[in-house]
Amino acid sequence: MMNNMNNELAAALAHEIKNPISVIRANVDYIKLSVKPQYSKCFGIIDRELDKLTSLITDYTAILQPDTKKEMIFIEDLIYDITEEFSILNTKEITFSFDLDSEAAIQGDYKKLSILLFNIYKNSIEAIKSKGEILTKLYRKDNDTIIEITDTGSGISSDIADKIGTPFLTTKENGSGLGLMICRTIARAHNGTVTLENTDSGCKTTIKFKNQEE
Repeated sequence: MMNNMNNELAAALAHEIKNPISVIRANVDYIKLSVKPQYSKCFGIIDRELDKLTSLITDYTAILQPDTKKEMIFIEDLIYDITEEFSILNTKEITFSFDLDSEAAIQGDYKKLSILLFNIYKNSIEAIKSKGEILTKLYRKDNDTIIEITDTGSGISSDIADKIGTPFLTTKENGSGLGLMICRTIARAHNGTVTLENTDSGCKTTIKFKNQEE
Protein backbone atom coordinates (compact mmCIF):
# COMPACT_ATOMS: atom_id res chain seq x y z
CA MET A 1 0.00 0.00 0.00
CA MET A 2 2.79 2.43 0.95
CA ASN A 3 4.61 1.79 -2.35
CA ASN A 4 1.44 2.57 -4.29
CA MET A 5 1.00 5.80 -2.34
CA ASN A 6 4.62 6.79 -2.99
CA ASN A 7 4.25 6.04 -6.69
CA GLU A 8 1.07 8.09 -6.92
CA LEU A 9 2.72 10.98 -5.07
CA ALA A 10 5.80 10.89 -7.32
CA ALA A 11 3.65 10.74 -10.47
CA ALA A 12 1.53 13.68 -9.25
CA LEU A 13 4.67 15.67 -8.42
CA ALA A 14 6.12 14.98 -11.87
CA HIS A 15 2.88 16.18 -13.45
CA GLU A 16 2.96 19.39 -11.42
CA ILE A 17 6.58 20.06 -12.37
CA LYS A 18 5.69 19.92 -16.07
CA ASN A 19 3.30 22.86 -15.74
CA PRO A 20 5.88 25.47 -14.63
CA ILE A 21 8.32 24.11 -17.24
CA SER A 22 5.75 24.91 -19.92
CA VAL A 23 5.29 28.41 -18.51
CA ILE A 24 9.06 28.99 -18.38
CA ARG A 25 9.47 27.80 -21.97
CA ALA A 26 6.64 30.04 -23.22
CA ASN A 27 8.14 33.10 -21.53
CA VAL A 28 11.62 32.32 -22.80
CA ASP A 29 10.27 32.09 -26.35
CA TYR A 30 8.61 35.47 -25.87
CA ILE A 31 11.78 37.10 -24.49
CA LYS A 32 13.77 35.79 -27.47
CA LEU A 33 11.86 38.15 -29.72
CA SER A 34 13.21 41.29 -28.04
CA VAL A 35 16.83 40.56 -27.09
CA LYS A 36 20.10 40.99 -28.94
CA PRO A 37 21.38 38.12 -31.13
CA GLN A 38 24.49 37.62 -28.98
CA TYR A 39 22.27 36.17 -26.27
CA SER A 40 21.00 33.38 -28.51
CA LYS A 41 23.57 30.95 -27.06
CA CYS A 42 22.11 31.48 -23.60
CA PHE A 43 18.63 30.64 -24.85
CA GLY A 44 19.98 27.53 -26.53
CA ILE A 45 21.33 26.37 -23.17
CA ILE A 46 18.00 27.08 -21.48
CA ASP A 47 16.09 25.16 -24.16
CA ARG A 48 18.46 22.19 -23.91
CA GLU A 49 18.18 22.02 -20.13
CA LEU A 50 14.39 22.27 -20.24
CA ASP A 51 14.31 19.48 -22.80
CA LYS A 52 16.52 17.32 -20.57
CA LEU A 53 14.34 18.00 -17.54
CA THR A 54 11.15 17.24 -19.46
CA SER A 55 12.62 13.98 -20.79
CA LEU A 56 13.66 12.86 -17.31
CA ILE A 57 10.22 13.59 -15.89
CA THR A 58 8.52 11.77 -18.76
CA ASP A 59 10.70 8.67 -18.36
CA TYR A 60 10.36 8.65 -14.56
CA THR A 61 6.59 9.00 -14.74
CA ALA A 62 6.42 6.18 -17.27
CA ILE A 63 8.26 3.69 -15.08
CA LEU A 64 6.04 4.54 -12.09
CA GLN A 65 2.84 3.83 -13.96
CA PRO A 66 1.41 0.36 -13.29
CA ASP A 67 1.60 -2.19 -16.07
CA THR A 68 -1.98 -1.95 -17.19
CA LYS A 69 -1.28 -3.38 -20.61
CA LYS A 70 0.88 -6.39 -21.40
CA GLU A 71 1.24 -7.45 -24.99
CA MET A 72 3.36 -9.78 -27.07
CA ILE A 73 6.26 -7.71 -28.40
CA PHE A 74 8.59 -8.92 -31.13
CA ILE A 75 11.89 -7.40 -30.08
CA GLU A 76 13.22 -7.21 -33.65
CA ASP A 77 10.47 -4.72 -34.55
CA LEU A 78 11.18 -2.63 -31.45
CA ILE A 79 14.91 -2.52 -32.22
CA TYR A 80 14.29 -1.39 -35.78
CA ASP A 81 11.84 1.30 -34.62
CA ILE A 82 14.37 2.79 -32.19
CA THR A 83 17.43 2.61 -34.44
CA GLU A 84 15.54 4.07 -37.39
CA GLU A 85 14.70 7.10 -35.26
CA PHE A 86 18.36 7.57 -34.37
CA SER A 87 19.45 7.04 -37.98
CA ILE A 88 17.25 9.96 -39.05
CA LEU A 89 18.08 12.35 -36.20
CA ASN A 90 21.75 11.57 -35.52
CA THR A 91 24.44 13.77 -37.10
CA LYS A 92 27.36 11.39 -36.52
CA GLU A 93 28.60 8.82 -39.04
CA ILE A 94 27.33 5.71 -37.29
CA THR A 95 26.65 2.39 -38.97
CA PHE A 96 23.97 0.19 -37.41
CA SER A 97 24.36 -3.53 -38.06
CA PHE A 98 22.11 -6.35 -36.89
CA ASP A 99 22.05 -10.08 -36.19
CA LEU A 100 18.48 -10.64 -35.02
CA ASP A 101 16.25 -13.60 -34.25
CA SER A 102 12.97 -12.51 -35.80
CA GLU A 103 10.99 -14.92 -33.60
CA ALA A 104 12.27 -13.56 -30.25
CA ALA A 105 9.37 -12.04 -28.33
CA ILE A 106 8.32 -11.26 -24.76
CA GLN A 107 5.21 -10.14 -22.92
CA GLY A 108 5.67 -6.53 -21.90
CA ASP A 109 4.87 -2.85 -22.04
CA TYR A 110 5.89 -1.44 -25.43
CA LYS A 111 6.29 2.14 -24.19
CA LYS A 112 8.54 1.21 -21.28
CA LEU A 113 10.67 -1.15 -23.35
CA SER A 114 11.05 1.64 -25.91
CA ILE A 115 12.41 3.91 -23.17
CA LEU A 116 14.82 1.15 -22.12
CA LEU A 117 16.26 0.62 -25.61
CA PHE A 118 16.22 4.33 -26.45
CA ASN A 119 18.44 5.09 -23.45
CA ILE A 120 20.86 2.27 -24.23
CA TYR A 121 21.28 3.36 -27.86
CA LYS A 122 21.56 6.99 -26.79
CA ASN A 123 24.43 6.07 -24.47
CA SER A 124 26.20 4.17 -27.25
CA ILE A 125 25.84 7.03 -29.72
CA GLU A 126 27.08 9.60 -27.20
CA ALA A 127 30.14 7.42 -26.50
CA ILE A 128 31.14 7.52 -30.19
CA LYS A 129 33.06 10.68 -31.01
CA SER A 130 32.21 11.20 -34.67
CA LYS A 131 32.28 7.91 -36.56
CA GLY A 132 31.70 4.33 -35.49
CA GLU A 133 29.52 1.25 -35.45
CA ILE A 134 26.80 -0.20 -33.25
CA LEU A 135 26.13 -3.92 -33.57
CA THR A 136 22.91 -5.38 -32.16
CA LYS A 137 22.47 -9.10 -31.59
CA LEU A 138 19.15 -10.63 -30.56
CA TYR A 139 18.90 -14.32 -29.72
CA ARG A 140 17.24 -16.86 -27.44
CA LYS A 141 19.11 -19.15 -25.07
CA ASP A 142 17.59 -21.55 -22.55
CA ASN A 143 14.20 -19.77 -22.88
CA ASP A 144 15.85 -16.41 -22.14
CA THR A 145 15.67 -13.55 -24.64
CA ILE A 146 18.97 -11.70 -24.92
CA ILE A 147 19.88 -8.40 -26.58
CA GLU A 148 23.53 -7.41 -26.97
CA ILE A 149 24.32 -3.87 -28.11
CA THR A 150 28.03 -3.35 -28.81
CA ASP A 151 29.49 0.03 -29.80
CA THR A 152 32.90 1.30 -30.85
CA GLY A 153 32.79 4.19 -28.40
CA SER A 154 35.01 5.24 -25.53
CA GLY A 155 33.88 2.49 -23.14
CA ILE A 156 33.23 2.79 -19.42
CA SER A 157 35.64 4.99 -17.47
CA SER A 158 37.70 3.04 -14.95
CA ASP A 159 36.87 5.72 -12.39
CA ILE A 160 33.21 4.71 -12.24
CA ALA A 161 33.24 1.15 -13.60
CA ASP A 162 32.31 -0.37 -10.25
CA LYS A 163 29.67 2.27 -9.55
CA ILE A 164 27.95 2.41 -12.93
CA GLY A 165 24.22 2.92 -12.56
CA THR A 166 24.47 4.85 -9.29
CA PRO A 167 21.94 7.72 -9.38
CA PHE A 168 23.46 11.13 -10.22
CA LEU A 169 26.89 9.61 -10.91
CA THR A 170 27.93 10.50 -14.46
CA THR A 171 30.93 11.57 -16.52
CA LYS A 172 28.78 13.36 -19.10
CA GLU A 173 28.79 17.15 -19.14
CA ASN A 174 24.99 17.31 -19.28
CA GLY A 175 24.19 13.91 -17.80
CA SER A 176 22.04 13.14 -14.78
CA GLY A 177 23.22 9.61 -14.01
CA LEU A 178 19.60 8.41 -14.01
CA GLY A 179 19.48 6.80 -17.47
CA LEU A 180 20.89 3.41 -16.54
CA MET A 181 18.92 3.33 -13.29
CA ILE A 182 15.72 3.86 -15.30
CA CYS A 183 16.78 1.11 -17.75
CA ARG A 184 17.40 -1.37 -14.95
CA THR A 185 14.09 -0.50 -13.29
CA ILE A 186 12.22 -1.19 -16.53
CA ALA A 187 14.17 -4.41 -17.10
CA ARG A 188 13.39 -5.69 -13.60
CA ALA A 189 9.70 -5.05 -14.22
CA HIS A 190 10.02 -7.41 -17.20
CA ASN A 191 11.99 -10.05 -15.27
CA GLY A 192 15.20 -8.85 -16.85
CA THR A 193 18.66 -7.46 -16.17
CA VAL A 194 20.99 -4.89 -17.78
CA THR A 195 24.78 -5.32 -17.60
CA LEU A 196 27.65 -3.36 -19.16
CA GLU A 197 31.21 -4.38 -19.92
CA ASN A 198 34.11 -2.89 -21.85
CA THR A 199 35.29 -4.60 -25.02
CA ASP A 200 38.51 -4.20 -27.02
CA SER A 201 36.85 -1.49 -29.10
CA GLY A 202 34.12 0.03 -26.92
CA CYS A 203 31.30 -1.16 -24.68
CA LYS A 204 28.77 -4.00 -24.76
CA THR A 205 25.40 -3.70 -23.06
CA THR A 206 23.54 -6.96 -22.44
CA ILE A 207 19.82 -7.00 -21.73
CA LYS A 208 18.53 -10.39 -20.63
CA PHE A 209 14.85 -11.19 -20.18
CA LYS A 210 14.76 -14.34 -18.11
CA ASN A 211 12.66 -17.48 -18.41
CA GLN A 212 10.60 -16.46 -21.40
CA GLU A 213 8.17 -19.19 -22.38
CA GLU A 214 8.30 -20.66 -25.86
